[in-house]
Amino acid sequence: FAQFKAVAGHPLVKLILLGLLWAYMHHFCAGIRFLLLDLHKGIDLPTARKTSVAVLAVSLTLTVIIGAKLW
Repeated sequence: FAQFKAVAGHPLVKLILLGLLWAYMHHFCAGIRFLLLDLHKGIDLPTARKTSVAVLAVSLTLTVIIGAKLW
């Protein structure tokens, strides 16, 4: 555990883990968006574009919040 803690404490590893956290958050939020699209909510082009921007903004926000708590 001490060896893992030492590796995970390295700034480059933390940056990589932060990138993986963002990828997971983005995938999660996009999955919710696609579930709503499957229910025919927000399928017109302007709304679909707004929800895609919202997915990016929410995933980045969640990454910052969770990353700040874990850093």
